[in-house]
Amino acid sequence: MGTISEDAYILNNKILAAQEEKLTRLGYKFTGQRRKILEELSSEHKLFDAESIFIKAKKSDPSIGIATVYRTLELLSRLNLICKVDIGTEKSMYMLADDCEKETSVYMVCDNCKQVITNNDCLKNALKIRLREDAEQNILKNCNLQIDKFQIVFKGLCDKCKDSSS
Repeated sequence: MGTISEDAYILNNKILAAQEEKLTRLGYKFTGQRRKILEELSSEHKLFDAESIFIKAKKSDPSIGIATVYRTLELLSRLNLICKVDIGTEKSMYMLADDCEKETSVYMVCDNCKQVITNNDCLKNALKIRLREDAEQNILKNCNLQIDKFQIVFKGLCDKCKDSSS
């Protein structure tokens, strides 16, 4: 998992313990490979694709296979322990369910390198300025819809690709 602070390590262990409890309560085993996949998902508050989870998990558990990663992600998604996020790329992206529910998600997908930038503070702050505080109430009143959460996806060039194209 790399070097993390003691507080982050403790928080990560609490997240994993909660996930283990949920999984076993639902009648599933908390295998070492499922633990490894959840460790990777809980290592950062961002979106992960299956391939990046596989590469990271494989470093510490060479026995893990890509099919196991895909099956585990589908199971965890079906059980609502993680959420599968579609941001208009050819890959499904995943994050812990608790992270999905915390706030409105803002993503930027680089058209060149395909990097996904998650919840960038600059983008989020710009949106807060542009969105009226009572936007949810206006939607409820005018559209007869219930909005629980929403995500916004921007497409363009990340900092590195923008600088290299100049």
